[in-house]
Amino acid sequence: MTMRGLSALPLDDDLLDRVMTFCPTFGTLGAMVLASKGFHRVFQTHPKSIMRAVAYNIVGPALPQALRLIRYPHPPPEDPIDMATTCPEDHEPSVMTDDEKKLLQENAEVVQKLENIYSLTTKDRTSKTSLLTSEESWRFRRASYRIMLYCKLFPGNIYSFDELEDLDDVQIAKIRRQRTAVLNEYPTDELLEIFSVVKFIGGIFVEVNGGIDSSDDLDVLLSAGPAGAVSCWEDRDASGLDEDLLNLLDGDENNNLFTGYFSLPFQNIWATRNIKPPKEDEPASKYVLDQVNGANDTCSHCATPGGLALLTQANWDRQQIFSTQLLKAKLKSNQTLTFPFAQAAGNLSDAESLGCFIAGFFAMSRRAPGFEDWEVGQSYCQPCLTKYLEEHAWIWLLEERVKTGWVPPEDCWYGYNCNTQTHKLAHAQQKNHLCVPTRGSV
Repeated sequence: MTMRGLSALPLDDDLLDRVMTFCPTFGTLGAMVLASKGFHRVFQTHPKSIMRAVAYNIVGPALPQALRLIRYPHPPPEDPIDMATTCPEDHEPSVMTDDEKKLLQENAEVVQKLENIYSLTTKDRTSKTSLLTSEESWRFRRASYRIMLYCKLFPGNIYSFDELEDLDDVQIAKIRRQRTAVLNEYPTDELLEIFSVVKFIGGIFVEVNGGIDSSDDLDVLLSAGPAGAVSCWEDRDASGLDEDLLNLLDGDENNNLFTGYFSLPFQNIWATRNIKPPKEDEPASKYVLDQVNGANDTCSHCATPGGLALLTQANWDRQQIFSTQLLKAKLKSNQTLTFPFAQAAGNLSDAESLGCFIAGFFAMSRRAPGFEDWEVGQSYCQPCLTKYLEEHAWIWLLEERVKTGWVPPEDCWYGYNCNTQTHKLAHAQQKNHLCVPTRGSV
C-alpha cells in the first residue's frame, strides 16, 4: 500500500486508477485529476490506459474507427492503396491531445444522435433513445465512423463549380478508384453493415426533403455524411448543410464526380469479390439488426398494418404537417383564422416543436365525438393521426384564442362549414366559425 499524508484519499493507487477509468467524459477526468494529488499522481503513471478507458466510455467498442477518423492526415495521400491503408484503425492505448479529445466527443455525439434516429425508425418506434443491443450498436457505430471517414476523404464541398467543370474523365476515374480502394479494405460482412447504414442515411435525406429529384442529388447529399443527416433530421430540411454543397444541388451542371458516390464503389467490390450484391429493396435494418420490435404491429384505430411506420408519441415528429391545412372544412379558407392558427401553432419545421404541437392535441380536455377513447400511448397510421388532428385543430385554436383574451362573437349557424366566411371578410369577422354547425350538413 502506498503511504500518503493526511490530505490524501485513503485508497490504494489501483483503486484510484479504477475509479478514473469510469469517468464518462474527459471533462470529468480532468476535474478528478485536479481535485486530488493522489488522482494526479496515478494519472501521470498510467495516462494511456486511463485515457483510453474514458475514450471507450464515450465512444464504445468502435473506438478504433473513431480514432482513425480524427487522426487521418490532411491532405490524404493520392495513391488509392496508400489512401486506403494510411493511419490504420488503432487498437492500442495512446495519449490524446486536447484537440483530439474535443473531436472525439463531438463525433460521438453525432453518432449517438444518428443511432437514436436509426433505432426509432428501424428498430423500435416507441423510444427516442436507442434500444439497439450492444452488438447491434457496435455494428452501427463502426459503420457510421467509417462512413464519416469516407465523407471526410471525399467531401461534397471540395471543388468549386469552376473546378468541377475542369475535372476531366481521367481525374474522375482516379477519384473513383480511391473511393473503391478505401471501402475495399473492409471485410465483406462489415462492408454490408456500411451498405445498410448508407441506405439508412439516404432514407433520411429522401424523407426530410420530400423526395429527391434525382439520384445525382442524393449522391451529393450523401457526401454530407452522418452529421449532415442528423442536421436534416433535426431541422426537417437541408438548409443547415454546407452552402457549397447546397449550391451543387441548385446548379444545372451534371456533376459526374458525385454520380454513384457510394453505389459505384460497392458495385466494383461486389464484382471483384464475386459476391451477389444486396437487393435494392432490402431494409436498412439488414446486416445491422438481429431483431426488429413491432414489425407486424397494426394501427390502434383502423388495424391497418404499419409496423415501424406507425406513429407514436416517440415519432410524432415524422408527421408531415402544413398547419393551416389542418383546419376543418371551410375554416382553412377563412383569412381571419388561418394567420392566428399558424401563429398559435408556431414553428413546426423542427422535430421538437412538431412533437410538442401534436402532444397538445392529445392533452385537450375536450374531444370531438368518436375520439373519446383515443390515447396518447397508442400507435396510429398516418391517415388516422391526420384525421384526429383535423377534427381537433379548430377546437384547439378556439381554446388557444380564448386563453389570450379573445371573446368569441355570436356563433354562425353554419359553423366550420360556412361558405360565406371564405369570401366575405365582414362576415368572417362578425361571426364565430370555430363551432359545430347548427344548420346545414354537419
